[in-house]
Amino acid sequence: MLLRIKGRGKKKKGDLPAREDISSREPSTRDWLPIEDIGGGLIVRRDGWLVAVLKVEPLNIDLKSDREKKRIIKAVHEVFNGQREAFQILSIGRPVDLDGYLQELEVMVGKADAKRKRHLREYIRHVAGIVTGGEALEHRYYVLLSQEPDPQARDELLKRSYEMAAGLKTSGLKVTLCQDREIIDLMFSFMHPAQAAFERAPSSSEPELPPAVNWGVE
Repeated sequence: MLLRIKGRGKKKKGDLPAREDISSREPSTRDWLPIEDIGGGLIVRRDGWLVAVLKVEPLNIDLKSDREKKRIIKAVHEVFNGQREAFQILSIGRPVDLDGYLQELEVMVGKADAKRKRHLREYIRHVAGIVTGGEALEHRYYVLLSQEPDPQARDELLKRSYEMAAGLKTSGLKVTLCQDREIIDLMFSFMHPAQAAFERAPSSSEPELPPAVNWGVE
């Protein structure tokens, strides 16, 4: 239900705050963020710059031969060294919720024989120790590319992003250009690390609820 507030009569207990009271409130967390919007697979900063996000899947090169290691390192070095514009590499640890896994192990204990039960209980204690010690982290890796605002900024940034992704793929890395949902998930993990393992990020960058009050602005 929309309410239209008119006039500036004497306030009564329970009245909604006047518009000037809201404008003079203390800044919220969102007011301090350098992000204006997320849309079209890009981040729009408050200064107008655009940012694209590449997600790079981790690769354990210790499992590769010495020759393969050198080839991968050389390919990645050539891609990064060939960039004319600055870019950022972001590594973020996301807590992993292992409660469901522990519950499955408990079910297995109930069905196992005496010997397996002992091993399973030892393993459960090991996993529980990892959880309580805060070591259950999933590391994710990103490359952030930015572009100064101009009429061709979006096209130029996307072109650079696809070129870098294609170059990194030649090394055997799996690279994808993040879309809105993935960018929001990244921001949620970065700004709310404690809740990231237990709560899902909002499905969009829009407010969760529409304004409930019409302040008389047409």
